[in-house]
Amino acid sequence: MRQYQVHEFVLKIDSRRLLGPDGAVVELTPRLFDALLFMVENAGQLLDKDRLLAALWPGVVVEENSLSQCMSGLRKALGDDAQRPRFIQTVPRRGFRFIAPVVLAGDDEEADAASNPPNPPSPPSQAAQAAPPDSTDSVPAAPTVPARPAAPERRGRRLALFAAGGIGLVVLGSFGTWAWRSRLAPVAPGAVNTLAVLPFKPIAATPRDELLEVGMAESLVARLSNLPGVAVRSVGSVRRYAGTEQDPISAARELQVTWIIDGSVQRAEGRVRVTARLLNTASGEAAWSGSFDETEKGVFDLQDAISAKVAGVLAPHLERRGRSRLVGAGGTRQVDAYQFYLMARQHAQGIKNAGLVKSVALYRQAVALDPAYALAWSGMGEAYRRMVFGADGEPAVVLLEAARCNERAVQLDPDLAEGHAGVGWVRFWRDWDWPGAATAFERALALNASEANAHLGYSQLLSVLGRPADALQHLRQARESDPLSLILLTLESSSLAAAGRREEASERLQRVFDIEPDFWVAHLVQADLWLSEGRNAKAIESLERADRLADGSSQAAASLGNMLARQGQTARARDVLQRLESLSANRYLPPTSIGLIHAGLGDKVAALSALQRGLAVRDVRMMLVAKDSRWGLLRDDARYAAVLRQMKLS
Repeated sequence: MRQYQVHEFVLKIDSRRLLGPDGAVVELTPRLFDALLFMVENAGQLLDKDRLLAALWPGVVVEENSLSQCMSGLRKALGDDAQRPRFIQTVPRRGFRFIAPVVLAGDDEEADAASNPPNPPSPPSQAAQAAPPDSTDSVPAAPTVPARPAAPERRGRRLALFAAGGIGLVVLGSFGTWAWRSRLAPVAPGAVNTLAVLPFKPIAATPRDELLEVGMAESLVARLSNLPGVAVRSVGSVRRYAGTEQDPISAARELQVTWIIDGSVQRAEGRVRVTARLLNTASGEAAWSGSFDETEKGVFDLQDAISAKVAGVLAPHLERRGRSRLVGAGGTRQVDAYQFYLMARQHAQGIKNAGLVKSVALYRQAVALDPAYALAWSGMGEAYRRMVFGADGEPAVVLLEAARCNERAVQLDPDLAEGHAGVGWVRFWRDWDWPGAATAFERALALNASEANAHLGYSQLLSVLGRPADALQHLRQARESDPLSLILLTLESSSLAAAGRREEASERLQRVFDIEPDFWVAHLVQADLWLSEGRNAKAIESLERADRLADGSSQAAASLGNMLARQGQTARARDVLQRLESLSANRYLPPTSIGLIHAGLGDKVAALSALQRGLAVRDVRMMLVAKDSRWGLLRDDARYAAVLRQMKLS
């Protein structure tokens, strides 16, 4: 296990830890760890700002201020002084230089391992050995690892990995030419593997098929996500790597996974040509690689084959119950339905009105072609649910459709975690059935402990019920399943801020802006952070930006109107109120959006009237009223207490 000795600190490369002088772990965000490792590996060199930005935010346009904050975070972690630096030197107008002496060494555990080599790795499972007739599989001997001098360290520390559970997949047919290599790094007994699948890249400089590139990753994630003992990152967390030349090991470290799949794909003359490999993040070596050439209609068999090979490689490290049944989950083998499904998921990502409407239309085309496509039914239910938040959808209409879609998905596949998560959301948002929602979320997590949407739903439910610590834990688990999800990072930032952990909240929010500067929900949370620092003008600017970016949602406008009113800008607040009242004359608009501005203006009667209308139409945001200090002027009113009792929130 490689490590660097830097003054009194030890930087553990493989386990991604920084140990302080006393051997305790120094907490670093993934970005800060990558920055420190990059600087240590280039110690003594002047690293200009462009090079650092390209290395730490590949493919993302960020401001230099992000780099400055990163260097500040490193200095804080190392106890460094910018004026009298021991580690990081600032070179004005040019960049930074790592000036501390760096020693590359192996740790004492590695030295022990060299003296007492472990037993050779287990042979591939039967599933892995079941290669096609023309297989050229071979298993080379594992290389000998030379011993390195030991560096002082407290022994026995281990990096905790994420948990998962569920079922797997089936391999059908035989395909093309296979190449097999198996060289597995030993995994500690009971350790849990984490896995990501990068979007496949185009093989040659031909017209790209982006849906196929992301779709290959999407399908492999669906097939592998339920393997017991493997936590698979969602496709949303890897979508940013589509079409890039991102180094897969760097991506794996950013995604915090122990294994990563990358590959290439090309559609030509009615055939699909694919290469794929499974890489061990710690060693950088390929545990398996394969090449395929199939007809377009055989793309599903091809995905089955890759999934089965990956499952075979991981099988020696999985829970025993994961090896008995390898079946698909809720999918389709109809090519056009699959294409519509992929496009629908893509359109739903931004949580905006136009994209959600298009998403529902595409899901409908998918299920029209394959009525038994359970994942498409579940996806359509989720798109309808998101309309409530992202498009001011009328709960009585869109949540009824969401309920029908999720019920159909569960009928088709009773073990589909996504379907049960959708059922939980409907019970939560439409029925206000707190125990029923909890039961559905727990069922989804029993089927797939990595199901991010179930963790998110349970988190929001627990928050409404006054259990913030438990809520934050489920939210963190959701984000770990999907580390680059914009909405999950944003919600976690909001929860951390509410818990008084503002530095962590700011770091999470910065990740969002690094990925998508125009994500409107993040600007709502940024406004709260500015407000907590007393920077009211900056808070208003953030709300104005959120209002401009939100497409079809009145939540940003309502927050802006409330803020303006509380800051004494009454005329501007009334302008926003008039705009929303004009909209409400022509379409459904959540009563809480109008009521929130009335509350800011101090109009108690109008604010209470809005809450009573919200109760009648099951306005989803009614659930947040009890925890939202902006409704404070109503707290002593008996009518307000009556509203909460009817919602079973008193």
